[in-house]
Amino acid sequence: MSSWSVLSVAVPLGLGLYASFGALRSGASGWHTRLRKPRYNPPHSMLMPLFALVLTLEGIAAFLVSNEMMLARHTPELVAVRAGQLGLGFYWLQVTFLIFWPALLAFGPSLKLALANVTVAMLFQLAAMVEFFRLTVAGGLLMLLCFFVVSALTAWNAALIQARSGVLPL
Repeated sequence: MSSWSVLSVAVPLGLGLYASFGALRSGASGWHTRLRKPRYNPPHSMLMPLFALVLTLEGIAAFLVSNEMMLARHTPELVAVRAGQLGLGFYWLQVTFLIFWPALLAFGPSLKLALANVTVAMLFQLAAMVEFFRLTVAGGLLMLLCFFVVSALTAWNAALIQARSGVLPL
């Protein structure tokens, strides 16, 4: 295992867990219990493992794409290298937005700001997924799986806003 493979998984996972530890650890569930929640609310104990899984799978996808870029440099496929660079750029942008989502959800000024943050992360994740698919199917499929999970978290965040405003029946 190369040092890049360890870094591509460890950096997003470490940053994400560090940034979200205060919001998602099991002892800090006070904010979660005070929220008015819809019926399909995930248990608080599932948020941290789910978040860690998403960041780990995204790191593996980034590693697969970087390996394909290294192989493409030895061939005339310059398009693959550019797709990889663009995809990794989108990947790091979405990781940057995604790691702050739990803290904004728990400690931020509003749930709407957390929703805007996770929506921007999801859009960057979609762009990264498209570029990852141009390079490697495995990396694109991992990002697709993560995209579905983040989409579900985005819908949950939106449902929290609607439940708080009383739009949806509980």
